[in-house]
Amino acid sequence: MKSFVIAVTLFASCLVSSFASACAKPAAKPDIPDAATVVTAQMVKANNDMKAYVKDMETYLGCAGLGRSDEKKELDDLKKFAEDFNQVVRAFKARSAG
Repeated sequence: MKSFVIAVTLFASCLVSSFASACAKPAAKPDIPDAATVVTAQMVKANNDMKAYVKDMETYLGCAGLGRSDEKKELDDLKKFAEDFNQVVRAFKARSAG
């Protein structure tokens, strides 16, 4: 019985620690490349990094339990960051097309 209690305790502590790490705010925003000099491979990497960051932020916002004003601020920051990246994407496409 004692070993069962220890096993359950260890399992519960692992579960709690994995939940805590799953609800951590992403450490840093990915770098947005310079639209004037970026090449296709860099753009593909930046796009993948951006998608992963947005997904991580959505996960964080879903579990962080922020107040409405804090959540709105985080969403506004994320939208602004995404728009900055989209401007680079549009400039890269325009430069590549012509």
